[in-house]
Amino acid sequence: MIQTVLCPVCGGRIAFANPDEVNRCEYCGSPVLGSNQDRNCENHPDRLAKGVCHVCSKLVCEECMQRRVADYGGKLLTIVNCTNTECIEASSWAKPRNEELERLTDFGWADGIDNVIFRITGFGAVLMMVFELVFVLSLLYIQYLTPFGWSDQNMPYIVLRGDIVIILSILGNLLSAMLLQTALQVYAHDRQLTSGIVLLFLIVLEAAFLLFRGLYFGLRSYPNPYLVPGLLAAFLFATILVFVGSLMAVYIGYKKRSQVKDAYAKLGLKER
Repeated sequence: MIQTVLCPVCGGRIAFANPDEVNRCEYCGSPVLGSNQDRNCENHPDRLAKGVCHVCSKLVCEECMQRRVADYGGKLLTIVNCTNTECIEASSWAKPRNEELERLTDFGWADGIDNVIFRITGFGAVLMMVFELVFVLSLLYIQYLTPFGWSDQNMPYIVLRGDIVIILSILGNLLSAMLLQTALQVYAHDRQLTSGIVLLFLIVLEAAFLLFRGLYFGLRSYPNPYLVPGLLAAFLFATILVFVGSLMAVYIGYKKRSQVKDAYAKLGLKER
């Protein structure tokens, strides 16, 4: 009778054709030991196996295995191969793991601050998008529903009333969307420094663009004493969040970059 079990990785059903051998999940390729299989290394019967060669499916101990890592379909894939020449050649597409380099470039110390940076910049960027929406609706309200908007010298337009508002608002929303997308990258170790610098540039550009729109539509002379100060206060709050988060990302990203550089130099390796 053929036994079936669920793959511990993907949950797919695996039929054990031979309970004395390693079986492969037909969905994800993960090795699953047979129910009657010996759990010891095939080269050292007195040692408990620590892995399964992904090529020949032999059980191997720490001494008989090579751990490799590679980018596979955009995901980091770790594999194990035994020391047979054929298996080493078949695994050459993945690079051997350098555990000392991994130890020296471990960023565990930054996990807490990375979470803070991600939350600050993400929240600030979301607020910026909400602000852009409110700003657009406010300008359209002023343009169409107030005497101030019907004055050509206050709310200029090209052909139809509100057309410049819509055009500039689209540009503002694109800018805020870029800001949000960049803010989501500050959590990635290898992109943190660059993302922080780009965020600083985008927030300055966003502030300059807002100032231009406010002056262009003459909002300084808008008679309502609460609307413009309220918009400025909301924008300032979001700007401070993104700005502070960006500075933190630049600082932490620079420290990580320096840590990686020092690790490669210490091990005499060429930095990728």
